Amino acid sequence: MKQKLLKERQEKLRIEQADREARLSVLKYKSKEKLQEYGIVQSTSEPTQDTANEHINLFANLDEAVKTTNKDHDNEAKEKKEEYEKKIGYLTYLGQDTNEALGKKNWYEVAPETSRYSRSSNIKDTYDKLVLKDTDGKPKVKEPDVKDGEVNYKRKQELDPMNAFKHLHKYDKIKKYYKPPKQQINKDNDKQKKKKHKKDRKEDKEMKLQKLREARLRREQQEKYRTELFLKGLHNSNETKEVEKETRLKPKYNSQFNPELARQNYK
Repeated sequence: MKQKLLKERQEKLRIEQADREARLSVLKYKSKEKLQEYGIVQSTSEPTQDTANEHINLFANLDEAVKTTNKDHDNEAKEKKEEYEKKIGYLTYLGQDTNEALGKKNWYEVAPETSRYSRSSNIKDTYDKLVLKDTDGKPKVKEPDVKDGEVNYKRKQELDPMNAFKHLHKYDKIKKYYKPPKQQINKDNDKQKKKKHKKDRKEDKEMKLQKLREARLRREQQEKYRTELFLKGLHNSNETKEVEKETRLKPKYNSQFNPELARQNYK
C-alpha cells in the first residue's frame, strides 16, 4: 500500500516537472520571437551549469541581451542641446560669436523700414483711410496751389502779416456793432451784482475792524488810568510813612516805656 502511494506521488511529481519544462520552453520561444521583432541580438553563450535546481528567471534572455539605443532620438537630443548652448552663448567655435552661430543680426545692424509699404497692417490701414479717394475708389490727385503764376498762394496769404491785421480789424468792427444777446446781458448783470456784494462785504469787514480798534483803544486808556491811580496811591503812602518817621521821638534808651511821656527825651 505504501509503495503504491509512493509510486503515485513520484508519478505526479514527474508530470508536474514535465509540465513546468514545457511551459518554460514555450515562454522561451515567445521571448525569442519578441527579441527578434525588436531587433535585439541574443547572446549565443549558454550557461553550462545544470539549471534544474536554479531559480527560474523568465527574463534571463532580456537581461543578457545586448542593450542598444535609438539613434534618431539620440541625434535629436544632441541637436536640441547644441541649439540651447548656442542661444546662451556657451557653445561657440573659434572666431565665431553668438549672432553668427545663430544666424541673427543686432538691431543696430538692420536698416530702418522707412517705406509705408513695409510698415505694420494697422499703420497701412490708417494711411489708406486718410487718403482722399474719388467716387471710383482711386486716390484723388492733389490740385496744385497756383494762382496768377504764384506757387503756394494760399500758404503765403496765411503767413502774410497784412492779412492777419485785416482780419483783426474786421473782428474789432464786428465787436463794436455787435449787440450781445439777452443771456449775455443777464450774465453781465450777475457779475455786477457779485462785484457789488463783494464790495459791501469788504466795507462791512472794514467797519467791524474799525469798531474793534476803537474798543481796544478805550480799553487801553482805562487800563492806563487805573495804573496811574494805583501808582499814585503807592506814592502817597510812602510820603505819610516818611512824615511819621520824622515826627516820631527818638528815645534815649532802647527799652524805655512810653517815650513820649519821658522828660529826658525832650531835653
